[in-house]
Amino acid sequence: MIATVAAGLLFTGCNKEEAPETSAAFTTNIQQGTLETGEGFTVYLDQAKGEFLTYFKGDKEGTTYGTGYGRVIGTGTDSLVLSAYGTPGTYTFTLVARSYGNWGSTLVEDVQSIDISVAAPE
Repeated sequence: MIATVAAGLLFTGCNKEEAPETSAAFTTNIQQGTLETGEGFTVYLDQAKGEFLTYFKGDKEGTTYGTGYGRVIGTGTDSLVLSAYGTPGTYTFTLVARSYGNWGSTLVEDVQSIDISVAAPE
């Protein structure tokens, strides 16, 4: 009897669900895609959706999407204040939103990136 009840709970309690909606949409306070060295910036995440959000600042190989490791953002975070880029150049900031479904067998991912030009102060 206990085995029958346990089996019934197992099959009705674990549903094979689709992955929740994902969106890596974000905005920033960067004007015309340009910052000065030493100038921090804010990333607004009010449009981002997913079970897992990760950002890649892109200031070195180890923090660049595709070649390094990102920083996980807690769900419910509405904005990030990020430190400045220290060297002039062009950097790619990337946000990745991921959700899993069907008991982890389905991955839905959205990726959004912007290029940020960093110049020395005049």
